[in-house]
Amino acid sequence: MKEQIERRRELRKSREAGQIQERNKNTLGLIKALEKRGMTAPKIVAMIADTQSISQAKVQKYYDQLVVAS
Repeated sequence: MKEQIERRRELRKSREAGQIQERNKNTLGLIKALEKRGMTAPKIVAMIADTQSISQAKVQKYYDQLVVAS
């Protein structure tokens, strides 16, 4: 019984990690697309923070990741 509970926890954690990774990928793709259209960094950060209901600091982190990776 304990093994089943532990396995379910592992599966849930794995699923949640995959969802976070997918969201991160989508956010980075959106940043890249908006940059291509000429939007400034502060506007991109503010827009994504508003539309995804996350902090501007978190969006700034995604933005910084993109700039470093490029």
